[in-house]
Formats: sequence, C-alpha cells, structure tokens
Amino acid sequence: MPPLVLGFSSVAHALEDGGGTTADGPAWSIDDIAARRVQAPTVTYSLSRTQAWANGLVASRMSAFTPSGVDKAVGAKMQPFQDWNFLIGTELIRSSGESRFLSSKAMWETSWSQDWESLGGLRVVLSTTGSLDNAQADYLQSFSGNLNVPLDLPLNAWDLEFRLSPTMNVDMSQGSLTSNLMSELVGKTILSSHNAAFRSTLDVSVGYSIAPEARPAASAQLQLTISPNL
Repeated sequence: MPPLVLGFSSVAHALEDGGGTTADGPAWSIDDIAARRVQAPTVTYSLSRTQAWANGLVASRMSAFTPSGVDKAVGAKMQPFQDWNFLIGTELIRSSGESRFLSSKAMWETSWSQDWESLGGLRVVLSTTGSLDNAQADYLQSFSGNLNVPLDLPLNAWDLEFRLSPTMNVDMSQGSLTSNLMSELVGKTILSSHNAAFRSTLDVSVGYSIAPEARPAASAQLQLTISPNL
C-alpha cells in the first residue's frame, strides 16, 4: 500500500504543477497520461444483431390447418463484427419423412448502401445472400441491387420515387443462372394526422419486370399499414 500512495502523490503533484520532475525522477504530465491511454486501445465485438428461430418444435393445436409432415428446424444468425454489415449463420433441419435425416445449412449475407444528397437524394443499395446445404451439396448465391431516384412532382401529400432493381441468382446444383430487372414507380403517403393514436400509411407501386428466360410481366401493389403512433 505505501508504494501505491507515493506513486499517486507523485502524479498528483505533477498534475498540479503541469509537469516537471520529482525527487524520484521525471514526473508525468497530462500529455504523457493521454499518450499512454491511446497506446492501449480496447477491442470490442458487437453481437447486437443476433437472430434465432425455430420451426415445428411444438405441435400446433389447430391440426386441421397444419400439414401432416412438418420439418423441424433450429437456426441462428449473427453479426460478428461491429463495423461490418456482414451476417453469418447456420440452420439444422430434421426431415419429417421416414428417414428422419438431419441436415445442416450454412448461410451468409451482406449489404452496402450509399446516399448522395448532392444528386437530389439518390440512393444505391447492393446486397448478396448465399447458402450451402450439406445434404444436397447445394450452393445458392443471389445478388440484388436497388437504385432509388426521388421524383420532385407537384404532389404535396405523396413521396414518389423511381426504383430500378436488378437481381441475379446462381444455383450450382441445377447449373442455372437467372437474372431479372424490375422497374417500379413507388408512392407513399400518410393518411392520418400527426396527433392521431394510430398511424395510417398507404403504399402504391406499379412496375414492369424483364427477364431473359420469361415474358415481360407487369405488376401493381396497394398496401395499407396501420400502426400505433408512438
């Protein structure tokens, strides 16, 4: 205990004097203490985006609406690095058939997005997901992207944007490569007032899909969402 008291006293005198020397030798200054703190960084890992799921483990009471054979599955997915938007996980599946075979699947996903306010709020999103099934030696990989272009139209109650979404899927077991290009006009408006107990949002989208192996197809979607206004 006495050496600890003497050492603290030395630092305290040095801080009061702004640095200098003591009888035992050079004293610490505030800059030295800050430098020592910088030289010993703390490495931390974030697991806040951990997900877990299960399917078919508990029998449903509504058997009339449940298929006779349900696969049992348990899985988990997590983000191992705090600064990287990269998730990796695994899933165990037990077949409901006669063989009762237990298979496992590894999966991963990552995404990247960028907003350009100088270009009128242009937004680009790129993502990829993949999985590897040991039972069927099946390797799947998909790539997708979104290009969102805000439209400045004289409609005060609506937020409109043009969305261009290319996708590509790779299936190694089937030896197939598929691609698709979707163009959409997306609109969103809030129907409820700011002081209402519930928030009502109306989303409308009209699009056109083009794929090399299929005929062009048009689509339209109308969605009403009601949620508590917290």
